[in-house]
Amino acid sequence: MAAGFEFDVKGLGELEKDLAKAVKKCPVQAEKTLLKLAKKFKKSAKQRAETELQPHEREGEQQGKAISDKWGHKKVGDNLGLAVLVYNSARHFHLVENGHNLVKNGKTIGFVPGKHIMEKTRNEYKDIVPEEFQKMADDILKEGGLD
Repeated sequence: MAAGFEFDVKGLGELEKDLAKAVKKCPVQAEKTLLKLAKKFKKSAKQRAETELQPHEREGEQQGKAISDKWGHKKVGDNLGLAVLVYNSARHFHLVENGHNLVKNGKTIGFVPGKHIMEKTRNEYKDIVPEEFQKMADDILKEGGLD
């Protein structure tokens, strides 16, 4: 049998404190990052809608019902189960997004394809979201002296 050996670990208490500090900061920073991303996503979707959709003149009660005026975001859940929903509350947005039948005098005369504004924006953000959260994690570790 080999003789026992000893080793001395110094700074373990400091490491534990730094890790605890980073873990405590993570949910707060994750929420800030998520809200920042949601606002950027909403802005991108709104810009895409403005460029891809034809403007319509609206009068009377229809004023203010345009898709460009109805963007919003909402925080759902808390801490580790946190999510942010980006939405458009215009009543006809789902028709523009997914497409719809074109009906005239009660008869279907064609189909208007969807613009897929949210889908295109979501695909644009597939690479951006992981990068932003990686930056957030790096910043938390750097602040805690764990980089």
